[in-house]
Amino acid sequence: MKTNRFLQLLVIMLAAAGFTACEKSIPEVKGTAEFSLLLPSQLKSGALSDSVAVSYQLLISVEDMKGNPVFTDKLIPVYSFGAGFVSEKVEINTGEYKLTKFMVINPSGAVVFASPLSGSPLAYLTTRPLPFPFNILPGQVTQVIPEVLEVGDQTPDKFGYVSFGIRVIKPLTFWGGAVIDNPMIMAPFPLWTEARLTITARDGWHYTFKLIAGINQITIRGGSDIYMFLLEKDGFMPQKFQFTASQLFERTRENPLYLKIPWDATAFKTFVLQPGPEEGKDAMISNLEPDKNFGGHKFFEATFLSEPILTVMRLNRSLIEFRLPQTFAAITIKKVILRLSYEVPLPFDSTIFVGTSASNFIGGVLQQVVEPWEENGVTWNKMPKSVESNQVFISPFIKNANFIDVDVTRMFVQPVNTDPAVYPNYGMLFKLVPENKWPGFRFASSDHPNVALRPKLTIYYTQP
Repeated sequence: MKTNRFLQLLVIMLAAAGFTACEKSIPEVKGTAEFSLLLPSQLKSGALSDSVAVSYQLLISVEDMKGNPVFTDKLIPVYSFGAGFVSEKVEINTGEYKLTKFMVINPSGAVVFASPLSGSPLAYLTTRPLPFPFNILPGQVTQVIPEVLEVGDQTPDKFGYVSFGIRVIKPLTFWGGAVIDNPMIMAPFPLWTEARLTITARDGWHYTFKLIAGINQITIRGGSDIYMFLLEKDGFMPQKFQFTASQLFERTRENPLYLKIPWDATAFKTFVLQPGPEEGKDAMISNLEPDKNFGGHKFFEATFLSEPILTVMRLNRSLIEFRLPQTFAAITIKKVILRLSYEVPLPFDSTIFVGTSASNFIGGVLQQVVEPWEENGVTWNKMPKSVESNQVFISPFIKNANFIDVDVTRMFVQPVNTDPAVYPNYGMLFKLVPENKWPGFRFASSDHPNVALRPKLTIYYTQP
């Protein structure tokens, strides 16, 4: 008796397992839906051309008969077909469904036609308002052709929609960046800089981009004919610009948009130091006379020149230090610019390669001096130590002006990874890099008789 019951139970379990296996092995049967519509001839003539395959799109939502969503705000490309349009085919499992949203979106992203929902103010104009039922049969194409109304200036609620759900926006991409507009700055043009750029469209859309110091690829929302730019950089007054969409579209990587920040637009307070022979502290040192002091030398130079009498090459370096007031301990330095002027530029060899890094650079360098020194006591053999951590390079140049402006902020504002106790500031050492390739630079020192040519340090700062 127990054996028979066991066999019966075993048969039932095997039958259930077989039924489940058969149930899982039955593949889903699919069919195809094709959404079509007839549009006025004037729309068709302006919508598509032979060179553009897809310009319009359909926005649809589909549910099964139990109200479960199958597609929600799905975009489907629309193709030209005779006097009307036909959509890309959509594969759906066989069964009964209902179309709950149907809109036609033009190439500009605007809804131009829509099917009204049952009970909406405009539903009376159609014979088949949504939801629109349809069946998907195995292996067959089901054409779904709802009735649509021209949207015009009607609001979504007239069609029974809270909102049209989605809007297709064509992005506009252009290339550009922020530059410091100072032709005298000693750096390869253009002098790219970091900044914040807020772009606002005519319809109120806006976004703030963080620009790198270089050429940026910027993608904005298309559809506006005019865009307003607000360029902001710490230490400078905000700059406003206005561009048309066509002007932005023309700006490529090879022809970028230069957003210029005037050098005199600084919003900081300034303090200028341009001492003369009595207050100034600078000196030249020379390897051919290593124990001789040149504290009264009228040039601030870094040179490698032939010595006519000794028929050898003389290598010269220079040091300079600006004495800041003690009250500067309470201020926040934002930018420091060193202006160097010259009487007559030294010969320049245009074949010299100007590199972009310390490994292949040819020119001059200003290094932070970290040991004390005296103007009337320093010599080549008593040269104070300098460090490379905050150094500033100066490229060979030919300019129509007799001065250059060098940004030396990093020597006065300690980087976060530098300990001021380890790297104090006792001025700058000026030398060539490398020191045996070209004649170099010869600027005026604080001992130069022409007051206008003496080194000038401009400090931009804020205070509590």
